[in-house]
Amino acid sequence: MPTETLLRTSTRADQTATAVCREAKAFENIGEYAKARDALAPFWNQVGERPRIEGSSPEDQAELLLRAGSLSGWLGSSGQVAGAQQFAKDLISESIRRFEEQDAREKVAEARTDLAICYWREGAMDEARIWFQSALEASKDPANQLRALVNSTSVEVSTNHLDQARALLDRAASLLDDVADDAALGRFYMQRGIVNRRLGGVENLDRALLDHTAASVHFERAKHRRYFARAQNNIAVALLELGRYDEALQTLDEARRTFVEMGDVGSVAQLNDTRARVFLAQQRYGDAEKLAFSSASVLDRGGERSLLGDTLHTLGIAQARQRRHTAALTTLKRAAELADTAGDPESAGRALLTTLEELNSFISAEQITNLYFEADRRLGEDLSYQTMKRLRECARLLTAHPVSAVAAGASTPILFEEEVKQCESNLIKQALDQANGSVTRAARILGLTHQGLCYIINHRHKNLLASRAPIRVRRKSVIRK
Repeated sequence: MPTETLLRTSTRADQTATAVCREAKAFENIGEYAKARDALAPFWNQVGERPRIEGSSPEDQAELLLRAGSLSGWLGSSGQVAGAQQFAKDLISESIRRFEEQDAREKVAEARTDLAICYWREGAMDEARIWFQSALEASKDPANQLRALVNSTSVEVSTNHLDQARALLDRAASLLDDVADDAALGRFYMQRGIVNRRLGGVENLDRALLDHTAASVHFERAKHRRYFARAQNNIAVALLELGRYDEALQTLDEARRTFVEMGDVGSVAQLNDTRARVFLAQQRYGDAEKLAFSSASVLDRGGERSLLGDTLHTLGIAQARQRRHTAALTTLKRAAELADTAGDPESAGRALLTTLEELNSFISAEQITNLYFEADRRLGEDLSYQTMKRLRECARLLTAHPVSAVAAGASTPILFEEEVKQCESNLIKQALDQANGSVTRAARILGLTHQGLCYIINHRHKNLLASRAPIRVRRKSVIRK
């Protein structure tokens, strides 16, 4: 038989580890994790199994460990396999040590990004940040840098640090012209769309829809079916916030078919959470609870704490609105505890705010006071406009359910009225800044009338008079009635 024929008919087992890893990585990059696993079959077969690296070169051994580790994380997330992220971290960490011994800086950066993603999935936000930053420090390659920057925004979005996420995306934008990979470009636009949506407001929602549409185009070019469906899910979330519920559900149905076809139970769980939120908006609370419970059960089994907290929020709200108060209190308490354990006090604070918003008629005045001050403490000083607005609304509950500082467990008397006044001042200042000093636009942002906001500023916050734009005298009409 001719030599060329022998080469063409060689089995996969005869392929080098280098070629196998290259093929597996290409499949992984477009979300075809089962095909990537099949490509690695001569050396690795399943999550929980070490790759067979004996006899390979030191470079190939490190690469096999990285590919098996990264795929363990992705397959574990897709199938919600218990313990998969820890196993993935062990393999990736070993690959990092081997790449460091070889002084392969770009491979070290790539592996650190994969390790950070595993930590993010587990909800270990501080560790994820550290590894993303160390990946950036190790890399000079635009593709590696873009990947680290874009993926690191997931941590900031999960913890609601949207300004930090936007700053990371601004850094990433400068690298787009140097990267030709459609899958990588799609991920950039998808993350920017998520950040714009979370920032809120009609203009940002419009930008989010444009970004997710651009992401869809890039994912379609890359033949990345999984992320194309995720972009559809994100479009549905934006449609939900625009009040276009039927369109949102139709879009979710299309995405669900792709995830089911690919056997991606993790993404189906995320999509079910989105469907549950649409049902909440439609006041279909029983349907919302069923979907949110299903989503939470799947994510809990797989240990995906970064996503579980959001689903527990949805579930708790659905339970509360069906007057299942005790169940809702337990669910929202667990959401706060998960966030605390993950080192994410801001998310814990938002869970406590949700508890106050949904269950204030069920819990005692003392519980309301304790929850409010616990939420305020966890949320810190750097509050988004939306969170500050929620905190202000919850502060009103305290005046409706007064309790002494001693009963609230405070070591010193709390000057409550001053706290509320300061919170109100901060909200108004932020709205005026956003409206470039226009009281009319600021009032619209705050949900107040122009006259009402003028009264509040003139009587309670005269220090904000300087933040107003100069008052323009309106000309009288020349048309006489």
